[in-house]
Amino acid sequence: MAIRETPTQFEAFLSEALPPLGLSPAAHRRRNIRRRLMRRMEGLGIHEFPRYLEYLRRTPEESEILRSLLPVTISRFFRNGKVFDVLAREVLPDLVRKGTTVNVWSAGCASGEEPYTLRIVWEELPGKKPPLFLLATDIDSVSLARAQEGIYGDSSLREVPAALLGRYFARQGEDFRIRGDLKEAVRFRRHDLLSGRPPGRFDLILCRNAAFTYFGPQGQLTVAHFLASALHQSGFLVLGRTERLPVAALSLFDPVHPGEKIYRLRGERPREDTG
Repeated sequence: MAIRETPTQFEAFLSEALPPLGLSPAAHRRRNIRRRLMRRMEGLGIHEFPRYLEYLRRTPEESEILRSLLPVTISRFFRNGKVFDVLAREVLPDLVRKGTTVNVWSAGCASGEEPYTLRIVWEELPGKKPPLFLLATDIDSVSLARAQEGIYGDSSLREVPAALLGRYFARQGEDFRIRGDLKEAVRFRRHDLLSGRPPGRFDLILCRNAAFTYFGPQGQLTVAHFLASALHQSGFLVLGRTERLPVAALSLFDPVHPGEKIYRLRGERPREDTG
């Protein structure tokens, strides 16, 4: 039996099902997400969104399955490249001057393009540098597997300067494989920004086009506090170009490069919420 659904029913389902998960309905109105949900419903023998909502409410473990269907993984190397220019010119040299290991977290790393880009930027910095510890996390296991494989098509690499493409990638059939030492230099791990504790303490966190796009207001505020608690004193936070911090979290950070959405932790690091 075919699924009986209308765009209105899909919208209504998102409005009811996503806010309890800390997610924004408006950010998930994509055809590919609707198709994923419909395939899940077909597998369950459910043919209407209201019935799936009922199933979701009486089956707690379905919430995790639903969340796994929702990630939108649009990424490429040097995406919004100006931010990497500022990181290379201003932020990373500031961290290098500390003279100790620089700890960086790419939160919501999708298929790995962002952390690998940052590693390339680090490699291109002149002079002697301390060690770089680079952790990359995402909730989507499929994206993480692709990131660890390190193989990308032309569409992911279209913004990589030709000189860097030659230095850090090798042709593999119709695709490109990232250089082995770079792949080994990034540690990938599954992590849920909404329910997981920060996975360490960092000098720089990139959380771009993830939490502050796809999470609801309370989820965004929760994540803002998580990120603040994960930063060392005066550490840096980078958001996506079209994202903004929740108003209630603005007191935690100072905008140091507003055009590129780069912030610095204000004052002492806040204590992590244990409530």
